[in-house]
Amino acid sequence: MPTALVSRPGIMQQALRASLAACPGVEVVGAYGDGLTALNAVAAHAPALLVIDCNLLDAEVEALLAAVKLHYATTQCVVLIRSSQRAAWARASGADAVIPHDGPMNELMTVLARFRVNPL
Repeated sequence: MPTALVSRPGIMQQALRASLAACPGVEVVGAYGDGLTALNAVAAHAPALLVIDCNLLDAEVEALLAAVKLHYATTQCVVLIRSSQRAAWARASGADAVIPHDGPMNELMTVLARFRVNPL
């Protein structure tokens, strides 16, 4: 499943990219440091999945989700959140799934497996 990652550059982006690459059936097609660059990549490459890290600004996440859902409805979006209180906000903003940023790796793998079996 072609997957794009949106996370500020640095150690966290590298760790998330490695975690995604370790998931069966996931092909990381790119990692982007901001919402606009990610949106341009979605337009160019149409990944099946967009994983958005919680290290972006809330307004940036909201704008990215809104644009992806409006123009690229087949791209599923997973948002990594820092606290459970942010789950409702992420879903209301358009996330197809929400995962705690510090949650276990198997939770990420479970969500990705579900998307492979039941794509939009």
